[in-house]
Amino acid sequence: MRRRAAFCARIAALALAGVLFGTSEAPAREGEAFVVHGGPVKDVTVAGGVLATAGFDYSIVLWERESGRVRARLLAHRGPVYAVAADPARDLLVSASDDGALGVWSLKEGALLVRTPGHEGKSVAVALSPSGRFAATAGWDGRVIVWAVPSGEPVVRLEEPLVRFTGVAFVDEERLAAADQAGALRLWRWRERRLQWRSEGNGFPITRLLARGGRLWSGAIDGTIRAWRAADGGELLRLLGQSEPVLSLAASADGGRLASGTAAGTIYVWDAREQRAERVLRAPGGPVWALALDAEGRFLYTGHGDGALRVWDLETGLQIAGPRETYVSATDRVAAAFGAPKLFNTCRLCHSLTPDGENKSGPTFYGLFGRRVGGLEGYSYSEALKAADFVWTEETVAELFTLGPDRYLPGTKMPVQKVNDREELERLVRWLAEVTASLEAGANAQAED
Repeated sequence: MRRRAAFCARIAALALAGVLFGTSEAPAREGEAFVVHGGPVKDVTVAGGVLATAGFDYSIVLWERESGRVRARLLAHRGPVYAVAADPARDLLVSASDDGALGVWSLKEGALLVRTPGHEGKSVAVALSPSGRFAATAGWDGRVIVWAVPSGEPVVRLEEPLVRFTGVAFVDEERLAAADQAGALRLWRWRERRLQWRSEGNGFPITRLLARGGRLWSGAIDGTIRAWRAADGGELLRLLGQSEPVLSLAASADGGRLASGTAAGTIYVWDAREQRAERVLRAPGGPVWALALDAEGRFLYTGHGDGALRVWDLETGLQIAGPRETYVSATDRVAAAFGAPKLFNTCRLCHSLTPDGENKSGPTFYGLFGRRVGGLEGYSYSEALKAADFVWTEETVAELFTLGPDRYLPGTKMPVQKVNDREELERLVRWLAEVTASLEAGANAQAED
């Protein structure tokens, strides 16, 4: 009881400070331009006056490029969205996701045209052919699939079962390249299913692959950026100097300017012709998972681990839009203020503690205990949870993570994870029960005031 009273007192203090329940005194971060995703931004692409971002929170967001205003939040994938590519001339956006499906969308309407399963594992990269008539996806299931768009019909499957593909790029309408987790590249005449060449890997996963002007550009975990001759796979040059893994890569339309983002939150801007670094930008927001340059290479758009998008003017090197500090959600503030157990660091990637859910991929924990499974209004549950019939209690939550979601609720879209340390699990469940009860009590008290 003493612990619960202390929690309630601290909740009340935060509520009075406007931190938790959206009072007029609350920080304006939730309404800040270029802040919507409830998890890391995994990819970004420029499509005329629109930006499209892919999120770990299962969503794609369309933004007005100038203002940062959200045009639409697109939800259809059943897992994190890792990659997007766009063809504004054909009003098309394509997406690749953890669910293995290709998504095809209308940019103007923000509407799903088709979602077609294809990969049996994660699909982590997507590219459009120069004509926009074909899309290619690369997956961890050893498949590169070429699709007709907008129909979403698979045209060709290129398969190497023991390979995890990590990147894909069209060199032209006939040639398609892919990168893998061993650092190797391949190039096919894809219509003929004919492998033209394969490079030897160095054991370091390639994280991003681009094609510009007859060259392939790759960024890898070893911190290198390399250019390869598309004709025969010969290495042309390396851009060195980054000590951290390269997580993202972007290029101007002519390939003259490159940008790379690292796990340490640094962004390198490169003059590809002179093979030198122009600038090093140090950004808030954690790892730089996503980058896009406009066609001229003047403006850079960066997606970060804190779920925010930021905009840079590369002529001055200044950040011109997006949060100036690392975005910290209300859930993160509660976790810090109330000594969240270590296990909660995994939970908060997908679940919030606040009534609005913070655009997380999973339903909020607010009001969890005593709620019927699958009973949160407005959340898109899997059929497995819709069909289940029990109430979430400390006991049922503990049993879920003792057996694992796949055994406790077969067919759920929840990630497969078990907690084998009984003491740690009990600590997490007890903390969740106390904090959520205190949050609800604090919200009710504020409403009465």
